[in-house]
Amino acid sequence: MRQLFLPLGLIVAIIVAQLIPAGGIFISENNGLRIIVFIIFLVSGYQTGGRGITLDKKLFVLFGCAAFISLLLAPVLGLLVSKVLSLSLPLAMGLIIISCVPPTISSGIVITEVSRGNAVLALFLTIGLNLLGILTMPFMLDFCLHAAGPMDIDQAALLFKMLFFVLLPFIIGKLIRTLRGNSMISPIWSYVNSSCVIITVYASIAESQEVFKGLDLQDYALVLVSVAIVHIILLIINAQTGKLLRLSSADNKALIFVASQKTLALGIAVIANVKIDTGSAIVVCLMFHFFQLFLDSFLASAFQKK
Repeated sequence: MRQLFLPLGLIVAIIVAQLIPAGGIFISENNGLRIIVFIIFLVSGYQTGGRGITLDKKLFVLFGCAAFISLLLAPVLGLLVSKVLSLSLPLAMGLIIISCVPPTISSGIVITEVSRGNAVLALFLTIGLNLLGILTMPFMLDFCLHAAGPMDIDQAALLFKMLFFVLLPFIIGKLIRTLRGNSMISPIWSYVNSSCVIITVYASIAESQEVFKGLDLQDYALVLVSVAIVHIILLIINAQTGKLLRLSSADNKALIFVASQKTLALGIAVIANVKIDTGSAIVVCLMFHFFQLFLDSFLASAFQKK
């Protein structure tokens, strides 16, 4: 149920946005998206436990490799794929944005658990890459967008917004949990976070529903191919990196699933906070999310049986 709640909710959000867009437009025009993003990372910080993990040289090397692949290599890969497939500027922007953001907050950990991987390592990588990604993302985004076309963003402004709407609520949520001394967290909080993402998608699509109507089947096919190429290449690179580092099977699964995924919530947050016409960029972010969720869930089930 936990795995199906978000994808099914996103499908409902897309349908409702087309039929009843007024609510989503109201949310978008009244800073609702920024408030929801703040709530998402507040809950994420509260959910983050204090389970220990051994800090040694091998772990730092592993984290360095994961950071290089997820935060530096992935954006360049997104740029190259957009160039090879000759994506239009808005679609290329969407692919670059989703490639620049850090890993998903929860699904990478959940899928690692399903595959019988090291969930503690997955949690460590998720937290570390998200915190580091806040710092690297504005600069990688600016570099790749410049290379893609005549686009420019205010790096300092975007960094400030990421610190305020992502890092600050995450720290507040973690402090609240520490002060309360909670060792166990109700699974209901996962649904709160997923619901916030669903509402964000609903509002974003409602505000730009004409964009979806403006794309033809060829555009959707190109988007699907582009997100598939980026995600599959990341899966392969992370799998091979795990072999080179001689990781155990459980540790390798954590690296594969966490460092190959991208967070939809932060992708939409970036789109909502840049001052350029993002157009159909949200379409790419949504399709990337759906593709990684379904493919990785299938792989996790196969790994579990194996």
